[in-house]
Amino acid sequence: MNRFVANFYIIICLLCLFSLSISKAQELRCNVIINDQQVATQERQIITQMRDAISQFMNTTEWTTDKYREFERIKCNIFITLGGDSDVTQGRYTATVQIQSSRPIYGTDLESPLLTFFDRSFAFEYQPSQPLIFAENANTTNLTAMLAYYAYVILAMDYDSFANLGGNVVLPRILNILNNSQQANYAGWSAGDTRNRYWLSENLNNPQFSPFREGMYQYHRLAMDNFTKDPEGSRKKIVEVLQKIKQVNQVRPNAILINAFFDAKSDELLNIFSEGDPSTIKQAVDLLVSIDPTNSSKYRSLIK
Repeated sequence: MNRFVANFYIIICLLCLFSLSISKAQELRCNVIINDQQVATQERQIITQMRDAISQFMNTTEWTTDKYREFERIKCNIFITLGGDSDVTQGRYTATVQIQSSRPIYGTDLESPLLTFFDRSFAFEYQPSQPLIFAENANTTNLTAMLAYYAYVILAMDYDSFANLGGNVVLPRILNILNNSQQANYAGWSAGDTRNRYWLSENLNNPQFSPFREGMYQYHRLAMDNFTKDPEGSRKKIVEVLQKIKQVNQVRPNAILINAFFDAKSDELLNIFSEGDPSTIKQAVDLLVSIDPTNSSKYRSLIK
């Protein structure tokens, strides 16, 4: 084999390896943090193993058939706070969790927050010897079910931000996990509370929230991704989104999906409307105060 042919085969092999690395890239780049300060135990290494297992589960599972390049992976965070009544020896844990995700803003080095969600019913069992495996159509452990549920919520929110109702492709999976998990009798999967996994799934799958979800595409793809080129036009588009959210809020007041939106977006909205046309700012503030009264004092500060 001459040198030219040998080099040719080397190049082909490298290209194949590169292509394979792209095709196998997972969807999420998830950072996992566990706060165990309330837990009385000498077995701190088990908590470390748990964190590593959750991180591996989130970052190596292929959640969809879509192909992601490394830089396209969705940035997200999972902050788990273990409760003081957790029993490390028995492998039983009570916890709360905060889920965060973001997406890049086109033409900038900035990220736009997509999801901030607080789950106060994150109870589970974990043993270091037990691998985290998820089967979509079977009853799995509550930990893997909850993690998979939030993986698909993150994907749904991200897809909605890039295509109109783009999250529809994964919403059935969220509902499927919910239905399978209700048989296990863990908190958070039933309608008993207004701020839990049941209602987040209900909002995402309910046609009443389609205008809200359509607004996520308008907010991110049509406004934020064009903000550097046309800031005033982008602000007006975001005002249109707030009008849609207000309409949904009138039908479903205090809905968890709307609350989660403002948990993620209130600071970003303050920055967006900190300058611009005074009439547009006034219009935005009036809408924000009416939909998100919790942050009304912050929004009113925008009126100079």
